[in-house]
Amino acid sequence: MGFLQLAAAAAATTFVLFGVPATSADEGTVISVGGPPVGVAAGPDGTVYVTRCEWGGGIFVLPPGATAPARTIRTSDFPSSVASAPDGTLYVVQRNGSGESEIGVLPGAGNEVARTIPVSRGEHRLAAGADGSVFVTNPNEGTVSVILPNAVSIGRTVQAGSGPLGVAVTKDGTAYVTNEYGGTVSVIPAGSGSASRTIDVGRSSNPHGIASGPDGTVYVSNVLTNEVVVIEPGTAAVARRIPVGRSPQEVSAGPDGSVYVTNSVDRTVSVIGPGDTAVARTIPVGKEPGRLAVTGDGAVYVANRAGNSVSVLFAAAAPVGVVSAEPGAGSAAAQANSDGTGSSFLIVGGAAVVLAVLVGIGFLRRRSRLFG
Repeated sequence: MGFLQLAAAAAATTFVLFGVPATSADEGTVISVGGPPVGVAAGPDGTVYVTRCEWGGGIFVLPPGATAPARTIRTSDFPSSVASAPDGTLYVVQRNGSGESEIGVLPGAGNEVARTIPVSRGEHRLAAGADGSVFVTNPNEGTVSVILPNAVSIGRTVQAGSGPLGVAVTKDGTAYVTNEYGGTVSVIPAGSGSASRTIDVGRSSNPHGIASGPDGTVYVSNVLTNEVVVIEPGTAAVARRIPVGRSPQEVSAGPDGSVYVTNSVDRTVSVIGPGDTAVARTIPVGKEPGRLAVTGDGAVYVANRAGNSVSVLFAAAAPVGVVSAEPGAGSAAAQANSDGTGSSFLIVGGAAVVLAVLVGIGFLRRRSRLFG
């Protein structure tokens, strides 16, 4: 079937969900950032910082409730991962004029980088702990570096697994690191110079994003097996596996324990309720969603890398029940969000009638170590 026939047939398709309570569902807004957004971090006051990964770079500043960036923080080239420490200090991975990788430090989230800390070439991910320590993954070396609060250099370096990529820090200071090529997660206790254990999450699963919930439970997105694995506090094995959308990239946990997963091929975010064993609902977002952050009040910010936009979802107002597109098919809401025009839902009495239009076929999976 050709594209025009597919679109015409899809336009006549209507999904009606009966028995779903009427809600004032607000699937958020779309903020254009005019360049590829990669890193996303929420500050202690609810301000969100988004890196624009290109020449000249910059970090967009989104205050709570903003519908456009309030200002842009100057950085060097290609800023990618960004982390906010509890005192408001920002750390950002960037490249200097010679193309070398470094960590830029912005005390108090100032208007420009105050100092830099050299790191090795290649991609790096950041995560800040409750004590202000910042963990930096070094995939090329198979290590994790630790920057202590107010330090001007790397404090210590810890051996991890093969291809360490994502890192999350629990409230007690334990760091969990996804080893992309090894199919494992390294566990580094607070203050330790070595990993205490390695957890197998699937050798051919390509573990990618990782997040820690408020109770210390750890969630890992496995790209190739389309699932999130759950590691309970203090354990050395996977507790359960939760199927999500196609090519799950990143995962983040909210203050109430809800978990959010970006599915890059489906252009959706899967929502898993606290302690749930299955996805509760699926929300359409923009083109190639990647990293995301959750603020203290439960707002979810999603970087749509190919859409040059950020989708803002408010967890408290998200729809109840299953309101989603089939895997691989973009709903009307998904297409609207990817174009930056928002989404539309018709609420009728005690039932919700969702008008969904399928407008094309999915795009080929595109991942790179810089933008993944």
